[in-house]
Amino acid sequence: MSHADDLQALNRSEHLYWACEGYLGSIHQPYVLRFQGPLEAATVRQALRELTSACPRLRGVVEPTRFSHALRILPDDAHIDALLDDAFQVQGDVDPTSRTALQAWHTRLLNDPMPMERGLPWRARLLPHPTQPVLAFSAHHIIGDGRSMVQFIAALVARLNGQPIAAMPLQSASMAPAVRPKAWWHWPGSIARFLKQARADARERAGTRVLTLARRSSPRFTTSTVHHHALSVPADALKALAKAQGTTVNTLLLALVAEVFLEDAAGDPKARAAIRLSVDLRRHFPAGQSPEIGNHVHSFVVHGRPQPDLTAQIADLDTQVRQQLARYERRDHALPLTVYEWLPLMGRRLYSHLIVQAKRRQRFAPVSCHLTNLGPAEFINPKDATLRVTEFWPATVSTALLIGALSLQGRQLLTVIHQNDEVDPADVRRFLGRLDEKLQQTIPERAAA
Repeated sequence: MSHADDLQALNRSEHLYWACEGYLGSIHQPYVLRFQGPLEAATVRQALRELTSACPRLRGVVEPTRFSHALRILPDDAHIDALLDDAFQVQGDVDPTSRTALQAWHTRLLNDPMPMERGLPWRARLLPHPTQPVLAFSAHHIIGDGRSMVQFIAALVARLNGQPIAAMPLQSASMAPAVRPKAWWHWPGSIARFLKQARADARERAGTRVLTLARRSSPRFTTSTVHHHALSVPADALKALAKAQGTTVNTLLLALVAEVFLEDAAGDPKARAAIRLSVDLRRHFPAGQSPEIGNHVHSFVVHGRPQPDLTAQIADLDTQVRQQLARYERRDHALPLTVYEWLPLMGRRLYSHLIVQAKRRQRFAPVSCHLTNLGPAEFINPKDATLRVTEFWPATVSTALLIGALSLQGRQLLTVIHQNDEVDPADVRRFLGRLDEKLQQTIPERAAA
């Protein structure tokens, strides 16, 4: 590889993360895993070293170019071994068996800065224990999105169980092939549909009140807090309820969260639970061109409205989700996402200025929360694994309340993250308690047993 080939362009999301870096916090993703069985530090270090060799982006550092920034891929040589001493460390000052201690440690990890100009773009911390060791792995969001993180974690767990790590080669960073129309003559229709939908969305939002947990407004971002929560009913009971409602667990969780928000505005027809959902754009790339590692996610917002019951809420939200996903299928987002591709041309300084001013002037569109669901996470443990993951807590920073959901070992786990500038931890705990109460009221006792 030539020196020039070591530079990888950043895509629009990665430029956004770089513009937010520091102001919003360090834009990284600490994922915490509890294992069942002993975990030797030397074995973990070797697995991390092999993962860093297998995935060039995990050797990437941000470097200024003449007019912008790019990702410099460091050579896979002895310097990486030296950098590993900083990237991977063993900690003995945290009790891995304590849920309270683990949650507080996760919060510290999320708030710790991760410099992207030097070192490696990831960190790993091991809490040793003879039967319940905990491993935290965090990569900067510029390196990859949530799907990329899951691939890193799955590769690590497989390697700890004796399986080799497959190569994760560099691929195109651009999202453009997933959003632009497939032919130039499709552009007019795409733009017309987008403008029509934007007007309809504006009419729908007019006069409504978005419900949030925020008690105050803040001109600056501060720190974040992480909450670990296992729902009060088993994962199988949720699955059974979703099946009885003719929907998926994902839509069921979406409806339940919306209903809990709406409890605070009973009798207000204009109240809305505005919930942001992520969509993986990889499925929309041309055949054979879908990238694996990187940032290829967009998002959309659906609105929970006052409904007579949970069944009606599910039906309404399911319709909204289907309509939103159809927009990606038709390439209706080509115009706005192409404009976003051009935003990095203004440079990091001006881009960061716009973000800081948007926060100060309260220009971010209000949302109740951002909900993302990994679904069943049993795939994290390879077949016939002798060292198994029993808990999995993903996290990253967010401008709004963020709820990450997954099921593992028969439990439905939620990681909830919020900025401390506007939301109080006690209100998040109350919200989760009310979510449990609604589940217990909805699911028959025999299903929750």
